[in-house]
Amino acid sequence: MIALALTLALAPTPQAIDVEGQVKLANGRPGGLAAVWLEGNAKGKPLAKAMIDQRDRTFIPHVAVVPVGTRVDFPNNDTVMHNVFADYNAKILDLKAYGRGASRNVVFDKEGLVVLQCNMHSEMGAFIMVVDTPYYAVADKNGRFMIKDVPAGKYVVHGWHESKQTSKEDRIISAGSTLNLSLARRRN
Repeated sequence: MIALALTLALAPTPQAIDVEGQVKLANGRPGGLAAVWLEGNAKGKPLAKAMIDQRDRTFIPHVAVVPVGTRVDFPNNDTVMHNVFADYNAKILDLKAYGRGASRNVVFDKEGLVVLQCNMHSEMGAFIMVVDTPYYAVADKNGRFMIKDVPAGKYVVHGWHESKQTSKEDRIISAGSTLNLSLARRRN
């Protein structure tokens, strides 16, 4: 259910809606940790702070969404060395090996999916979806998500899951509607 955000002001303001919904995978199971974003007229502003931590040979969080231009910090709070690397927009991102207490950062300047890895620990992996919109969320383990303060209107709704299931559809966002996404395997 979409909750209506009330604004107290002297002049009328556009209606802002908290968009709630759920992501389902092709097999009907919840799309936990799916990225969801709404593409429309508004462009995203870089976040003041974003971070992918490294602890217990794990990237935390496993999935993140950030607007274009956001600097993401990669601190190593683990007991071992790590090397963050990825293929991002046809460029190799390689932060070289660094130990506990050190940090590296990258500004993500183009839209797209960043698949993070550590070349020292093959079990480590994470994802950053870089979007050009202020309206995005990562679904919880049950596939539920909320995107706050969305102006009512027409959007292209995107969903992405690490299982390579995606969704892209035109939707009208208005008070009282729910945004449920069914993802399907991408065809190459």
